[in-house]
Amino acid sequence: MKKNSQKGPMVSIIMPVYNRAFMLREVLESLANQTYKNMEVVLVDDGSTDNPQKIARDFGFVNYIYQENGGCSSARNTGIRNARGEILLFIDSDVISPPDLVEIHVRYHSKSRKRIVQGQLIRIINLEDAYKMPFTISDYSRCFFDTANVSVRKEHMDRIGGFDEENFKKGWEDLDVGIRLLKLGLRLKRLVRKAYVWHYEGDYSQKCIMDFFNDRYNEGKAAVIFYRKYPTYSTKMMTMISPFFFWLSNRLFNEEYLKSDSFYGKVRELIKRNKIKSAINLVRFNGYCFYIKGIRNKIKEDGYIVMSKVS
Repeated sequence: MKKNSQKGPMVSIIMPVYNRAFMLREVLESLANQTYKNMEVVLVDDGSTDNPQKIARDFGFVNYIYQENGGCSSARNTGIRNARGEILLFIDSDVISPPDLVEIHVRYHSKSRKRIVQGQLIRIINLEDAYKMPFTISDYSRCFFDTANVSVRKEHMDRIGGFDEENFKKGWEDLDVGIRLLKLGLRLKRLVRKAYVWHYEGDYSQKCIMDFFNDRYNEGKAAVIFYRKYPTYSTKMMTMISPFFFWLSNRLFNEEYLKSDSFYGKVRELIKRNKIKSAINLVRFNGYCFYIKGIRNKIKEDGYIVMSKVS
């Protein structure tokens, strides 16, 4: 692919960061090597304690902004307000980008002014696998607005008022935005083998896996709020808020086993045998146990009125 100059619309890469200084340099270096040069990174430090500003100041294209911890939605809204670009590209601070990522996003926006461009993620647990781990079918996602790798014109984000900070601090905030953009008449362009990024899932230590399960639990609780906002059959199936999925979870999963050294040993054995994708898929699949638990507990907290809606 030919190297791009300063031609074309400016792109603002919106990137919230919270305590990821250990890999931030690699993330920003991958953006420094982009073939498309008319871009900036709006790096919103959401109350980190590991001083990401020290790293950010080494990159002239980074606009570093500090705010008190307010969650992902708040940080992204801060980024949007401070963005100078015509196109917004949302990327997470644990993502390594290929050199042509921004160029490909811009190319697809040049074909339509009313488009969401969604790229894919290749999940990794070792940073050295970035640029080497290939895309496989297990990486494919049908998500229509995943803020680890998605772009849209700023005018459309301004029209919908950005992310819903009140209801979605973390979990379902991206799909909430996606639905509101689609209601504006935007069309989704999902890229499969183009514009993918490498997403660092953590080192898969036992603590890392437990943190992932806890995140899934909180996403389950947020799913109930999401369904309440969009009470349709398709949302019900998307969120799995249904007695059928509750029953299925009871049949498939054993929470105590998933918290045990035995399960962790199984994951580590797969990694030892270099079956990285299998280890990632095993952990992600079993995360549904905690996701469904979050849904059920949120329903209990909200009472029978919510339950009557989702039965």
